Amino acid sequence: MDAGPAEAETNSGLVRYETREGVALITVTNPPVNALVQPVRAGISEAIARAERDEAVGAVVINAEGRTFPAGADVREFTLESAHPTLGELCRQVEACSKPVVAAIHGTALGGGFELALAAHYRMALAGARFGFPEITLGLVPNAGGSQRLPRIVGARVALDLLVSGAPIDAARAQAAGLVDKVVMKNLERAAFGTARNMAEDGLSARPTRDETKGFADPARYLELVEARRKVTARDALPAVGRVIDLVETALLLPFEAGLEVEHVAYQDLVNAPEARGLRHAFLAERRAGRTDVVAGVHPRPVSVIGVVGAGPLARDVAMSALAAGASVKVVLEDDPALGRVQGRIEAVLGKAVEAGRLAGAVRDERLSRLVIADTYDALADADVVIEALPEDAVRKSHVLARVGARALAKAIFASSTAECDVPTLATASRHPEAFAAMHFIAPADRNRLVEIAATEDTAPDVLATLLALARKMGKGPVLTKPRSGLVFNRMVTAYYSAAALLLEQGAGPSDVDAAMRDFGMPLGPFQAQDIAGLDAVWGLRAEDCASRIPLLMIENAWYGKRTGQGYYRYEEGAKGGRAAPDVLQMIRELRDERGLRSRSFTVEEIQDRCLFAMANEGARLVQSGTVARPSDVDAVMLLGLGFPRRWGGPMLMADLAEPLQVRKTMTEWSKEDPFWTPAGLWDDMIKYGRTFEDMDAAP
Repeated sequence: MDAGPAEAETNSGLVRYETREGVALITVTNPPVNALVQPVRAGISEAIARAERDEAVGAVVINAEGRTFPAGADVREFTLESAHPTLGELCRQVEACSKPVVAAIHGTALGGGFELALAAHYRMALAGARFGFPEITLGLVPNAGGSQRLPRIVGARVALDLLVSGAPIDAARAQAAGLVDKVVMKNLERAAFGTARNMAEDGLSARPTRDETKGFADPARYLELVEARRKVTARDALPAVGRVIDLVETALLLPFEAGLEVEHVAYQDLVNAPEARGLRHAFLAERRAGRTDVVAGVHPRPVSVIGVVGAGPLARDVAMSALAAGASVKVVLEDDPALGRVQGRIEAVLGKAVEAGRLAGAVRDERLSRLVIADTYDALADADVVIEALPEDAVRKSHVLARVGARALAKAIFASSTAECDVPTLATASRHPEAFAAMHFIAPADRNRLVEIAATEDTAPDVLATLLALARKMGKGPVLTKPRSGLVFNRMVTAYYSAAALLLEQGAGPSDVDAAMRDFGMPLGPFQAQDIAGLDAVWGLRAEDCASRIPLLMIENAWYGKRTGQGYYRYEEGAKGGRAAPDVLQMIRELRDERGLRSRSFTVEEIQDRCLFAMANEGARLVQSGTVARPSDVDAVMLLGLGFPRRWGGPMLMADLAEPLQVRKTMTEWSKEDPFWTPAGLWDDMIKYGRTFEDMDAAP
């Protein structure tokens, strides 16, 4: 007769062990994501060993408390020597258990969590569960047998899709692929326990994944799919892509244990490579950038209605982001005829998304049903958040914020999409300084992932928490910054474009610079980007801040870019892309002569160094001034806002890789050409104390 449930914590304290009716229940209790750190691995290992020894136990369930099944390992531990048991050792122990092991999965089983689930003999999942291998996005491959177990179940096509893309799949697709044995709508723990109890009563044996062969049913077709994926990804710059395709092939061609060894070697080769270091840094930078102790433990306010003040492209794009976040949206502006065109512009953009297959027609219609256009600020009386999205004009912004503040709800939160105006002054104008912050969207605001959030000393913690949560719900990556002129993005772009313009003065051509930066990994070169956005929009009133007079001369000549037919390039109707603009090249030659400069050629590497060092130097000034909390915040801004290639982490990490002493020495030499290159004072402190920007990121 069963003596009843017996419950105890393992020695790790992060795993609970319980036996009931012949079933051992192993529960991970390591919130918030039940990461598979060493104490958790040790606890699961101890629990599996106990279940194996206990003759009264006939089956095992591995599950987790809180919001998710173990979501994987801690990224910060990837380069450390794993303490025993390693995840690979744990997975082999789970798989070798003589009693059936059921993984009960809810939330996300990603990376190491997915590998643990694959090592179990049976898998059950809640309908909302998701499965995936994001390692490729960090420049890595699995390291606990995932690349060898997965193809044995699902074959080459599904394995390659999961491992190469890094994108997760839902429980329904996982079940269709054979990864999940059963999906339940609710009561997962009860269902998993019942299934395991039945297995114990029936004496069901274990089903090691290593012995599965379904995925190898057609070896010739399997190898065809592997080779086809190799050809498709041949130009991928990320070494991990080729290695993970090799591992899927290895799963078929080599014995299981040999495949595990090949996988481990591939992981070790990749984990300290520059690309993997950059991708890990990018991941951590974006995660840190929206965090602050100010909002620790503070709950954001509910947001149902968002008011957007404005009638231009920025207001339109912010409104579409708010609609995508699920809120009711009111676009409001008094005394401006442009307001009447907002609805049509939003409908047109969403219509194109439907035509392109990026959005379902029903989703478009539902979003438009939540959109209201109004020409009186009284319409904002029920808004939870009001976002002012007017052009950078401090007088107009202050005037409008004062009028809106007088009519909005007393509990409303106010935000201004500004980078150049004085934020405390706007906060005072709103009449609610405790409920105000800058929320700077980057054009095109419906697609650009960056939002800079700058609170003042008066901003209440729950207001800041609400704006951070709202940005994430819009699909943005929020970066916190102090309310200084230019915030971070504008200052970094000014430095980047200044370096590019100085290269033109010294003899490089716009196409040379653009090609070099695209070769580095930027989605567009600096002059292409300015032409597409419009030089008048990019520089506004800041053209005089550029270290070169070229942008100012371009604007004086009304060479704004693609919209006007000429910018740094000439755009002819029907032609694809831009061509050399003789007028611009002549203007640059005249400026070079005026400054007494000698034209010279630049290698691709020299162009890249000048652009990257300019960004790093401006980033150093932002760190030194306290505009950002840490150097990686600068990297996050460039990754999210400008498309800096993730595999290189950001300009601050690139400066670390180039070594601060060498960067300062190089810029000191360049400063003889132009004072723009004068190194920030922070470089001296870093060199004196032997510090890097990454050291500052890790500082408490």
